[in-house]
Amino acid sequence: MKFVEAPYPESEKAAGQQASVVLQIAISASGAVDQVQVVKGAGAAFDRAAADAVAQFAFEPAEIDNRPAPIRIQYRYDFVLKEEAPTTGVLSGIVKQRGSGEPMPGVAVSLDDGTSSRTDAEGRFELPELTPGPHTVTLSGEALKGLQTRETIVAGEQLKATYEVDLAPTKRAGDAPAGDDDDDDLEIVVVLPTLTKQVVSVKVEADQARRVAGTQGDVLKIVENMPGVARASAGSGQVVVWGASPEDTRVYVDDVRVPLLYHFGGLRSVVHTDLVGSVELTPGGYGSSYGRGLGGLITVALRDPDTQRLHGSAQVDVLDASLSASGKLADGWTFAGAARKSHLHRALSAATDRDVGEYFPIPHYYDGQLRARRQLGEKRYVELGGLLSSDRVSRTVGSDDPNERKDETKRLAFQRVYARYVATQADGSEIRVTPWFGRDRSSLTAAFGATPTELTVSTTSFGARLVYATRVTDLLTSSVGLDLEASSSRAHRAGSVSTPPREGDARTFGQPPSTEINSSNWRAIQGSAAPYVEGDFGLLGGQLHVVPGLRVEPFFLAINRRAPEDPVVPPIGAYTSDLAVQPRVSVRYAPSERASFKLAWGRYSQAPQVEDQSPVFGNPLLGTARASHYLASTQVNVTAKLSAETTAFYSRSDDLTVRNSSLSPLLGQALVAQGQGRAYGAQFLIRRQLDRGFFGWVAFTVMRAERRDNEAAPWRLFDFDQTHVLTALASYELGHGFDVGVRFRYATGLPRTPVVGAYYDARRNLYEPVLGARNSIRIPAYAQLDVRVSKSFPIAGTKAEIYADVQNVTDRENAEELIYSQDYAERRTIRGLPILPVVGARWEF
Repeated sequence: MKFVEAPYPESEKAAGQQASVVLQIAISASGAVDQVQVVKGAGAAFDRAAADAVAQFAFEPAEIDNRPAPIRIQYRYDFVLKEEAPTTGVLSGIVKQRGSGEPMPGVAVSLDDGTSSRTDAEGRFELPELTPGPHTVTLSGEALKGLQTRETIVAGEQLKATYEVDLAPTKRAGDAPAGDDDDDDLEIVVVLPTLTKQVVSVKVEADQARRVAGTQGDVLKIVENMPGVARASAGSGQVVVWGASPEDTRVYVDDVRVPLLYHFGGLRSVVHTDLVGSVELTPGGYGSSYGRGLGGLITVALRDPDTQRLHGSAQVDVLDASLSASGKLADGWTFAGAARKSHLHRALSAATDRDVGEYFPIPHYYDGQLRARRQLGEKRYVELGGLLSSDRVSRTVGSDDPNERKDETKRLAFQRVYARYVATQADGSEIRVTPWFGRDRSSLTAAFGATPTELTVSTTSFGARLVYATRVTDLLTSSVGLDLEASSSRAHRAGSVSTPPREGDARTFGQPPSTEINSSNWRAIQGSAAPYVEGDFGLLGGQLHVVPGLRVEPFFLAINRRAPEDPVVPPIGAYTSDLAVQPRVSVRYAPSERASFKLAWGRYSQAPQVEDQSPVFGNPLLGTARASHYLASTQVNVTAKLSAETTAFYSRSDDLTVRNSSLSPLLGQALVAQGQGRAYGAQFLIRRQLDRGFFGWVAFTVMRAERRDNEAAPWRLFDFDQTHVLTALASYELGHGFDVGVRFRYATGLPRTPVVGAYYDARRNLYEPVLGARNSIRIPAYAQLDVRVSKSFPIAGTKAEIYADVQNVTDRENAEELIYSQDYAERRTIRGLPILPVVGARWEF
């Protein structure tokens, strides 16, 4: 109930000594500390400091036979040195003559704060102990005019700069006097790098994606068929790539970040197909223009509104009904909009007589998008737009025993409003500015018997992306920009301390939650403003492209409570910050049109989830997690339309949020940032581009994803690990308006923790499982065949289409989860969706 921090002995601190002191504490029936005895000491100074601090502790009284009673416990006090953050940086480098590369001695290098140095005989200089932040750097010397550039100094880091200068030619007698513009004796060559395509990505145009079987005509559903994407649990709608958690993959719609790509259930995306121009998945190793995620990147490019006439569609099928329209409003003005609402909960009973809703929650959703664009010139426009989405799923598992009844309802709604300015200059340079504002609200309410769970988070966020891309020289294109995002959240959690479960928890499906109940209310603010720069050096006649990039991202996190609520004690907040310097580089070498080779490496950072910052259920002082991506890829163009690509990848993540392994964690440390993750494997893609009405691909990923809770713990399988994932799909236009598509998917089952025994809990009147090694068994493998058939035909100048997209056409009973009998003596499986014919019609005008 009360914790007192022990002062670190100065003598031991100066010597760099760390220690742990084990104490025996006698606690009275009132919770006060009566006696402290050192059981395992670490020296007189450490022992005295630990004992003095523990003597001031206060505990909630222990109970024996429901009455307060005195007890003795053992307590370990850890003395850990905290590394003090550096407060200064270093600028060093070399000044040399451009072209010849000759060093230039005697050049004065000075900063705007008065610090200066002079280059030595080799042209080198160094300026130590500089104040972090941007500085103006001036170069000057005898017979040279001072010239300036800007550098940003980072605390604890050394910035190494190379300045190449051109000396003006010596003037001869008779030369015409130079004008003001010709007086410079020294020119600093400043090279700004740019945004290019990612090293390994799969991009699919919308017109092809909507014809793939199993997508029900939804363009964005194609993402789940791309290489590197694991199959998520049925009904989750999550995107899992390269061993990263679903929340680690970022989704952007025209530079606006949205919280998810698919509605609950995973049956539909959150953006209407008619508004989508293309979708691109980069599972890892992407450039410096994007960040805030340890996993992959999904970018959705919206289609330009129709400028000639009104165009739109109406569609209805088993899942939902939708409308879309796009066209010209007035001179210089165009618009595009769409809306959709689900009715699967009404239609499913007509499609199957099985009770699938008990374990596969039926989603209720709607979404809408609206954009208005003003054309300012041939290649300049400004656009105002908005996105909204809402999801709800509920399920109830009934039982004659009230202790076994389970109820759960999940909700998520978000709205986005944005403005977008795009201008392309005559020289090909592009300026893009996208500010946006949004609100998110998520909630989970559940009950397992008499044990409740409630978690709600309301977030207001805003962001802005500013990009300038240009060609600097014939060999270099560049992009510089600013990626800003901030959010303010209110959160409430009450109920069992073990629900909702976290990744890596040793538990099994249907296991009763902990009866320990608590509650917490907190507010959190977090954000970052990340300037970035990226360059594309085209060498060897364009055969070799080297793309270095740098993203500098200062994160800030603030919370209003660092301790649980106390009606007597006023709340004390906390503020933390972190500077994430994220270098990234990629290399692409194409010795011929038939073959290319790619390499990439990058560092990535991510702020903690708001749900994890609770002072009761989490840790308000969590910092940023970090990851490194490594990949190598080869691509061979077998023919003009057929290609084969192989990619090997490895990712490593650190400082992941995990449950505190201590049996008695310190106050506000139920979670700690000590977890580690790694994933490695290879993905293969054989792709046939659209030609003569046919396209398709075969994607295969072999991978292993592992996690551990700290450096001393053994590695275990990640909850979403899948050793093998295979997707094969094809679509063919038969002619006369007929189109047929087929898709086959296979995936290794997800890891689970086995039940090796059980015991009867008389107090709760139910059985509790005894669990084996974490994630040491798997759900049976998944396999499914989907078929799509459509027929289109003209109607009075418009186009109509009828289609049948049949999921699980063989009616295979795929296992989605392991479930046990009430006494855990028998294990069975929960089956996924049976054959589901999605029959519908679409009208385009």
